[in-house]
Order: sequence, then C-alpha cells, then structure tokens
Amino acid sequence: MKKVLITGGGGDIAKAIISQLEQDEAEYEIFSPTRLELNVLDHNNVNKYVNDIKPDILINNAGYIEVNNIVGGDFNKDQQSIAINLTAVFNLSITAATFNPKIKIINIGSSAGTKPRGGWSAYCASKAAVIMATECWADEGIDTVCISPGRTVSKMRAKLFPAEDQATLLKSEDFAKVVTLAIAEKYKRGSNIDVNIGNIEELLSE
Repeated sequence: MKKVLITGGGGDIAKAIISQLEQDEAEYEIFSPTRLELNVLDHNNVNKYVNDIKPDILINNAGYIEVNNIVGGDFNKDQQSIAINLTAVFNLSITAATFNPKIKIINIGSSAGTKPRGGWSAYCASKAAVIMATECWADEGIDTVCISPGRTVSKMRAKLFPAEDQATLLKSEDFAKVVTLAIAEKYKRGSNIDVNIGNIEELLSE
C-alpha cells in the first residue's frame, strides 16, 4: 500500500483528489493533515511529520492568493502568497525526497504560472517557479510532474469571482482524475500538464 501525503486538504481540489484515490483504497493510504498537524512553512514540523509517515507519494496542493497590485501594494500579502505557493513546496519536497529519493512528487501548479494577470503577480510568479522547479527536479532524477488547473470550481475561485458562471469552469472531480493519471505515470517526468475545461475530455480519453 502506497502512502500519499497531500497538503491543503481543506480545499475542494484536495478533497476531489482524495475522493478519487479512495476509490482504490487497497492501493493507497492517504494522509491529509490539518494546519495544526502540519505547518508547511515550519521545517522542523515538516521534517518530523514526513519522517513519521514516510510517504511514497507527495502531492503539493496547498495554495493561497490575495490580489495585490505592485503600486501601493502590501508586501506582507505577497510574502504570504509566495511562502505558501512556493516555499512550502520546497520545504515538503526537499524533506520528502531526502527521506525517500524514489518518492513521486505531484506539484499542483496553475495556468496562472504561464498566463500573467494584473494584481496576481505573487501568485503567478510562485506558480511559474513551481513549474520550473518540477523540471529541475526531474533533471535530477526525481519522479515529479506538475499538473496545472485552469479556471476550476473551488472555494478559492468563488471568493475571487463570486458572480462567475460555474458552468464555464473545470470540475474539480475531473481535475482529480488527471492527477491520478499522473500518479500512474501517464506523463513524462518534469512535464507541466495544463488542464482546463477545453481540453479535459481529450486528456481523460488519451
């Protein structure tokens, strides 16, 4: 049975991934710690948690965004976004790969990592960095891919765009299916798979 550690477990995408993995409960033991159990920014806490469970698969899913313009912006907001979206990914990945060099790492990126948007500079930049880190780690021999959702039904999205037509968004359940394909080694190591409502049927039919 493979042990799976997924961060950001309170979000809709994480819940969808967990639900998808639970369909094959004989294969996976899932760990989705709360913030009290695992502080993704605390290296000592991460080191102890990872050492205790010794995961075979790490899904870096924790994410955060606050709209913040560069002119008159609040540095603390951007710092928080970069910390959760990027620093935490390094914290978890370095720790997990050191304990288990054969670990599979699935980074949850974002289409914002390749598509700029005003007011989202910290989020876009941190997600772009995650995409590049994925390529670098694969070049080091680590089994890692990045799966980047586009506009997806989630609490975070609803908070940013409360009036958005939900029918135009990717379903988190469908995105989760692509993540399971990545776990099953469907994609080349180091690749970034952009997932959106326009290409989801093609991805799931390949």
